Amino acid sequence: MTKRVLNVVTSVGHYGGPSHPTGLWLSELTHAWHVFEEHGCEQTLVSPAGGAEPFEPRALRFPNYDKTAKAWRADPDRMALIENTAAPDQIDPSQYDAIYFTGGQAAM
Repeated sequence: MTKRVLNVVTSVGHYGGPSHPTGLWLSELTHAWHVFEEHGCEQTLVSPAGGAEPFEPRALRFPNYDKTAKAWRADPDRMALIENTAAPDQIDPSQYDAIYFTGGQAAM
């Protein structure tokens, strides 16, 4: 039976006001996604607000912007996952074998 992994990402795009952008540190997702994918896992993305995922700007610059993150951003199918994350009310956590939380700022 295929294992199912729920990948939880942030919905927070700013902290401390609009002058401090934040978001998903993309490589934190892409590295884990790759490992789960290699093991044949089915994966879902969920965020507290659902919908489009903000990116941490510092994670999209050298040296943090690695080949896995670049490959993800170059793949329209993977970017569609980022643009359309599920909301918590669309998810039944009991249907997953593992839940992976990426880093990031929690919404208050």
